[in-house]
Amino acid sequence: MTVTATTAGLPPAVREFGTIRVTRRGGVAHVLLNRPERRNAIDLTLARELHEAVHLPEVATARCVLLTGAGPHFCVGGDLKSFREQHDVPGHLLEVTSHLHAALARLVANDAPLVVAAGGHVAGAGLGLACLGDVLLTEEGATFRSAYAAIGLTPDAATSHQLPQLIGLRRAQRMTLLGHVLEAEEAVAWGLCTEVVPAGRLAERARQVAERLAAGPTRALGETGRLLRAAARRALAEHLEDESTTLRAAAATADAREGMAAFAERRPAAFRRR
Repeated sequence: MTVTATTAGLPPAVREFGTIRVTRRGGVAHVLLNRPERRNAIDLTLARELHEAVHLPEVATARCVLLTGAGPHFCVGGDLKSFREQHDVPGHLLEVTSHLHAALARLVANDAPLVVAAGGHVAGAGLGLACLGDVLLTEEGATFRSAYAAIGLTPDAATSHQLPQLIGLRRAQRMTLLGHVLEAEEAVAWGLCTEVVPAGRLAERARQVAERLAAGPTRALGETGRLLRAAARRALAEHLEDESTTLRAAAATADAREGMAAFAERRPAAFRRR
């Protein structure tokens, strides 16, 4: 891994791995899947490096995390070529998913909002990565597919967990069992994606959204996202208790004090790092 930084203005700090690049500019940590020659397919190296990258201080202290893929495609899932070269394919896949799933769990546990920009082909574990975003942006021409059944495998990367929550069980079954491919506009209509932007504008729009979230009350936004994800999995009474506890904790933060003061004084809030 190499580390580079500049000093003028508000410069980015860059952490370079072989297949992952992390760039921190202001409050936004940009995590880039960086295997464009393989359409950002996930092999053991990428899974390991993603696991390491999401634990970096630049990511852990960010006010917003932005996840993208290098080149025209976000991520086509597992690197089948590398998998087939292994003597013990089941054991190798277990090792890959152990790193990948630990990385995803860390991203979700982070209280900063996660923005995912997914264009081009999004498939397999790439679909699971995309589903984890609190905001999922895509562009015209993008496609979303499960792809697991076509190669005789079952889902990973939280795909089977997140997909039915986002689009409903029947639609998730249609994608995973029948191989239905979602075009960008349909992905928004189904509730998979937040927004579709014109081709060529995805990176710009993703930066805008990430910077807007980073300027907001990060902890409150992150906790709101957590509450929304948890709602479908538990009873109302349990959820109400969590809401009360979370609200009390949020009210004790500097962000809440600033937000309420700004409202009373009729001025824009200037949120700070918690």
